[in-house]
Amino acid sequence: MMMILAGSMVMILTGCTKYEIPKPDCPEGLPTSVSFASDVQTIFDQRCVACHGGGQPPNLSPGWSYDELIDGGYIDTEFPCSSLIYEKLTGSHDGRANEEEIKTILGWISEGAQDN
Repeated sequence: MMMILAGSMVMILTGCTKYEIPKPDCPEGLPTSVSFASDVQTIFDQRCVACHGGGQPPNLSPGWSYDELIDGGYIDTEFPCSSLIYEKLTGSHDGRANEEEIKTILGWISEGAQDN
């Protein structure tokens, strides 16, 4: 009986396959040398702080936005297009930032999301 059980477990475990969800491809032509302070924060100031200025998370107002994004899990530097902020800008918040602004944010993330 134990041999049958052990054999069954081996068959079950060797038959399991690890599934990976593919990471989305980022758009081509992302800008380089993106500054958080002068490029990304400017987008937030123009497009986001009306709603995300402290009342609704994340707080994207100057002085708060960087820490809110990093500490809040909105940024994935390994897979920039898996970043929650990108998913929001292309999903539920689609149209609130234009394609160039989204690419600027992705460029900043792909360069390591520095507080520069």
